[in-house]
Amino acid sequence: MPTPVATEQSTVPLCVDLDGTLINTDLVWESLVRLLRHNPLYALLVPVWLLAGRARLKDEIAKRADVDPACLPYNQPLLQYLRSEHRTGRQLILATASDGRLARRVADHLGLFNEVLASDGKTNLRGKNKGARLAERFGQRAFDYAGNSVVDLPVWQQSRQAIVVNGGAQLEARAGKCAPVSLVFPSPTSPLRALIQALRPHQWVKNLIIFVPLVTSHKLREIPLTLKAVVAFIAFSLCASGVYVLNDLLDLEADRHHPGKRQRPFACGALPISFGFILFPLLIAAGGILAVTLTWSFAAVVGIYLALTTTYSWRLKQVPLLDVFSLAALYTIRLVAGHEATGVAYSFWLLLFSMFIFLSLALVKRFQELVAARQ
Repeated sequence: MPTPVATEQSTVPLCVDLDGTLINTDLVWESLVRLLRHNPLYALLVPVWLLAGRARLKDEIAKRADVDPACLPYNQPLLQYLRSEHRTGRQLILATASDGRLARRVADHLGLFNEVLASDGKTNLRGKNKGARLAERFGQRAFDYAGNSVVDLPVWQQSRQAIVVNGGAQLEARAGKCAPVSLVFPSPTSPLRALIQALRPHQWVKNLIIFVPLVTSHKLREIPLTLKAVVAFIAFSLCASGVYVLNDLLDLEADRHHPGKRQRPFACGALPISFGFILFPLLIAAGGILAVTLTWSFAAVVGIYLALTTTYSWRLKQVPLLDVFSLAALYTIRLVAGHEATGVAYSFWLLLFSMFIFLSLALVKRFQELVAARQ
């Protein structure tokens, strides 16, 4: 719930930022994720578009990517406040640095805004540009503005009152030096907790399969081999977390339609998508470096795991039966990794038995998902 600082009912226009304020995400990154999922080769064009300016980049992405405004993670306390202001007849303006095409879809979906001011392919409506545009449109100190970051400070300098959304005490103090702070909508989530949730450490239990060769060969008490298995476990866990982050980025829209997965950090907006694009390659690189310190054959197994699990996230999980065999193969690869990391000799019977067990587990998992979907 917002923390009121002033209770005067304002009749001046209320201008609202979109990215990170009205929605707990960024439309540019949202549309970029959808674009790259449709065709990863667009990544080669992104730097070219960026050379022509941020406004051009947003325009080019918006031409090619479709974002469903109904599934975006809206800031519900702020949205509730805007609806109450709308019922009083107050003029609401959506003022955003996102491209106008996407911003108007959001405005049309909500039905709250009288006007949309956004980037148009030539001007990036951000920071000073936004402040100047709003001052020109409504006059200096003749509008209130809701924003969420230091980029909004030049806008608050032109506004009558400031509304701080998803910002800490430091941003609130800096905004107060620009204009009186009338309302504060604090961030409901802890970034550290969201980060841990994104890494999914509970899924690392699967990587304990790496220790199976040591257990079955009765060599678990041999410290050098056990240490190698521990390093292999950490390497696999880092790579797995990197793939989980990538998977969450690719499945944003699908996760938001799922009753449980909609609370994942990137789907609900607890972590920014831009952070995910930095996080997943760092995790994979760290896991790869650890893998190389063991043996090149183990590193090759990790590479095969990454290739298969990425392909699974991208396409294979949408193909019946092939998705189940892929899951079983991923478990078996962990067993092979345990052999390669420790140097324990392979057991044909262990591999054969494990493949049947893992296939059975994968089938049970899919069956449970189908039952839940039917219900």
